[in-house]
Amino acid sequence: MSDLSANKGSNKKKPRNNASKKAKIETLIKPQEDEALLSPDTEAGEMQSEDIADEMTSAAPDADEQKIELLAFKLSNEEYVLDINRIKEIIRPVEITRVPRVPSYIKGIISLRGVIVPVYNLKNRLGLSEANEFSNDSQKRILIVNFDEELIGIIVDAVTGVVKINEDIIEPTPQIIKGVDAEYLKGVARTNNRLLILLNLDRVLKKDN
Repeated sequence: MSDLSANKGSNKKKPRNNASKKAKIETLIKPQEDEALLSPDTEAGEMQSEDIADEMTSAAPDADEQKIELLAFKLSNEEYVLDINRIKEIIRPVEITRVPRVPSYIKGIISLRGVIVPVYNLKNRLGLSEANEFSNDSQKRILIVNFDEELIGIIVDAVTGVVKINEDIIEPTPQIIKGVDAEYLKGVARTNNRLLILLNLDRVLKKDN
């Protein structure tokens, strides 16, 4: 009887523990001190991860295991998304050192804690207009992403938060978007009156031959 009592309730479903996932997200966007950029006029500490922990962790506790988690951001008044696992951190805009004889969509390079990181002008890469009447420079961010075992920075107009969606709601890219940058897109998802455009990050960051 003692053995049965000891084991009673052992098969009860344990509550989901999101502590490790929350810690990962907080680490992603936790402000950190960075080294100075290549320009000697830039003060150390200017490059800091954007602290949006509240937004990124608010969706974590009751996450559906079948849903995918995406980071949403604005480009030319459209909302794009990337798999959050591809993003290492988010930093505020900093001075970028230009590099000669590189494709026009590569803005230049920055030094992130001693690591040289190329920065892409994502609008240029996607063929989007630089003009944006709703653009606010104070909201611009650089997403540091993992690509081919290297770090790449991509400039976005604003980070709008984290969304979770079921993969089955992803639809083919509409023709109106295909005409511009179809090869860089995976599809679109409509959720809560939002149209989210899924980027094909590997294709976007792959240098043209």
